[in-house]
Amino acid sequence: MSNNNFIWENILKNIKDEVSPEVYEGWLHNSYTDNVDLKNKTITIICSNSFLSDLFKNVYDEKFKSIIKNLMNVDFSFYYNYLDEEKVIEDNRKKEEDNNSAGQLIMNNFLAKEKPSGSQNFFQAQSFPLDEYKSPVKKAQLSSSKNNPSLNKNFTFDNFIVGEGNQYAVTLARTVASYPGESSPAFIYGGVGLGKTHLLHAIGNELEEHNPDFKIKCISSEKFLNDFMRLIQPGSKSNFSNDEFNRIYRNVDALLIDDIQFLSGKQETLKNFFHVFNELQENQKQIVLISDRPPHLLDGIEDRLVSRFESGVTADITPPEYETIATILKLKCGEASISIDESIVAYISGHIHQNTNRNIRELEGIVKELKFMVPKNEKITMEMVERIVKKRINTTKKTIEPSNIINTVASFYNISVDDIYSPKRNKEIANARQIAIYLCRELTDLSLPAIGKIFKKDHSSIFYANNKVVTLKEENEDVATDIENIKNKIKNI
Repeated sequence: MSNNNFIWENILKNIKDEVSPEVYEGWLHNSYTDNVDLKNKTITIICSNSFLSDLFKNVYDEKFKSIIKNLMNVDFSFYYNYLDEEKVIEDNRKKEEDNNSAGQLIMNNFLAKEKPSGSQNFFQAQSFPLDEYKSPVKKAQLSSSKNNPSLNKNFTFDNFIVGEGNQYAVTLARTVASYPGESSPAFIYGGVGLGKTHLLHAIGNELEEHNPDFKIKCISSEKFLNDFMRLIQPGSKSNFSNDEFNRIYRNVDALLIDDIQFLSGKQETLKNFFHVFNELQENQKQIVLISDRPPHLLDGIEDRLVSRFESGVTADITPPEYETIATILKLKCGEASISIDESIVAYISGHIHQNTNRNIRELEGIVKELKFMVPKNEKITMEMVERIVKKRINTTKKTIEPSNIINTVASFYNISVDDIYSPKRNKEIANARQIAIYLCRELTDLSLPAIGKIFKKDHSSIFYANNKVVTLKEENEDVATDIENIKNKIKNI
């Protein structure tokens, strides 16, 4: 066995149980080590695209180093490369010239494999910095006449605050804006007021800036529905012709749709959207969809569309942590020309974090009310802020601790708390552990990475466990009953 194969097979062996099957089969298993330099202690990993190369570099680098350190007792550095379209063409040319090259045979075998398919929920799985994310395209200056009226110019990446709960979605959004068509469809979901629409328009604005000739359509699902109704209502003065509808929706380079869940149950509209979706995908155009829930929970949308949504890359946005709320508050106050002390920042941020679903619109409402109520140049006092916050925020919400959830689940299933924390994989313990993870997700405001730290699991494992319980609840009435009983016990503690 070559050094290359030995290294990669051991990495896969050691990491398989720590990630979801989708991540392992779709991403890790389709990559390989291209070069192991024992002298310089470097290892190069080849990925199928730049997107995955960035993810490996920022997410799994330390894990890879740890595995090799334990295996060989040597510290290696990892480098990540990917195969772009030009390299694929060049490698295919070399294949014809020299089929006897051992190194080329490895490359050819890789190139013969299809790109990962199926649900690619990797963005919901890990945490990584965004500081070095650069666009490969030289910026182009747009004339004012070129500006797209469907895009809100106030929503950009520059004024979007990145935190633990949204960094995966931001990375997906930036990837889409930098490499349109490579990560399509992109599906971003999360609760109300967490910045999904901001990201959608930021993608559109970035695409327009870097690609002046791009045709970009950014709309709400309601707008798509209304346009479709105009198409099928003959005789209406405002109706569309087929040619006009197709020009607007099929002859685009990027279609960005907000609140796709509102098309649920609109069967005729969905049939039309299905054909629009397929044509854009076949022509390698970029589709971005925003929703308040993941694809598999979109009731009223037929399976063939849901499967297409899941065939791209999905990213969730979770409620912001305290630090992010405080940063957003300072930004909003700056935009409103309001000056507040750090103690007031802490007070407002703390109440938003502890006593609401951390909807940023609630924070914006507080800032607007402060601007309206406080005379210009008058100092904002804590008394003023307390009146506004207490009026707007219910402060009676009871905090549920993860330890209470874990203790209650362990007691309910008659296993020890240590079993839940352990790596044991027998069905009874694994099911209890997954239910504890699910309840931590549902009953607390903890992000997936934070829950992962509690259970000593990576983000993708937590996401996988949570989704498994969601499915079990729908399919197994006994499991659903158990969970409700456990929730009642927890709330009575």
